[in-house]
Amino acid sequence: MAKVYTSVQWDEIWEEGLQTGKITYHYDDVECVSIWQHPLKKGRFHETSLCPGLRIEIFNFENPEIHGCDSVDSNYRTVSLVFRSSGIWREQIFGVNEDACEQPGESYLFSFETGTREIEKFMAGRDINIRIRLEPQLLRLLSKGQEAYLPSLLKPFLETDKPPSFYQSLGKMTPAMQVALQQILQCPFQGIMRRTYLEAKTLELITLQFAQLFQDGTPYKQSVNIKKGDIERIYQARDILLQNITNPPSLIELARQVELNDRKLKQGFRQLLGTTVFGYLHDYRLEKACQFLMEGQMNVAQVSYAVGFANRGYFAAAFRKKFGINPSDYQAQWRKKSG
Repeated sequence: MAKVYTSVQWDEIWEEGLQTGKITYHYDDVECVSIWQHPLKKGRFHETSLCPGLRIEIFNFENPEIHGCDSVDSNYRTVSLVFRSSGIWREQIFGVNEDACEQPGESYLFSFETGTREIEKFMAGRDINIRIRLEPQLLRLLSKGQEAYLPSLLKPFLETDKPPSFYQSLGKMTPAMQVALQQILQCPFQGIMRRTYLEAKTLELITLQFAQLFQDGTPYKQSVNIKKGDIERIYQARDILLQNITNPPSLIELARQVELNDRKLKQGFRQLLGTTVFGYLHDYRLEKACQFLMEGQMNVAQVSYAVGFANRGYFAAAFRKKFGINPSDYQAQWRKKSG
């Protein structure tokens, strides 16, 4: 069973991590950066203040095991946009959504009152997502004179800073969102140019998500018509793949191991995880490669082999196609940042 920490216990973990060096933290008027090399998680959180009323949060972590936090939200009221690249995140938001579940490749929109209780659960594995925080006064400024084009879900903010709370899944990100997301994650600039670049890309993501919501008329909800027992078997199949990334079973063998026929397994992966069985494995291998390259303990050839690519050239091409950068350049950027 996942360990769920209270807010007091989480504060104690934070303080102990700072004292032991397992967590490092930097804050100035523009940026807040925390780097974790802790048993609970490894990676980086990066928050940047952009124009007044707008900030972006970038989460890039590896969670060795499932863990959670039971806390009361203390942030001031914002409209929050989420774009999830990888990892599964579950949350119980009391009085708003009792079973929120963010999936890779999807986007979300939510806003709830300060003081709302949340129980967050972080699933094991790679967790990469971007959260944009948009304050009500900036939302009104951006929509001034064009209120008719504001999605109906957000129109109550035109009248008050504290409309009813909501949490809404918007389904699959569009290809344009995916490109902007990767450009943010691979931002090539530092200093003022980084902030300017992130602001432009953040506003682009806001535009793309609002346009999708406005065009659809009603928020998108994916229909999942799978028996509960089959859902559990599909997630079991996913776990088997992730435990055997260098030598995965065939589709037929995987279906046999979880006691499903291969047709149900293929359909279930598409409905629950939004991709094919081996498309999911392919993406996970590349995300794992990012982690290894970031840690810097292996060269590119070793990373390629460690995540199951026998051919280094194919690995480099697949990495470049997904992330828009060569693996050697990606590793060089991380070495420069940590150096």
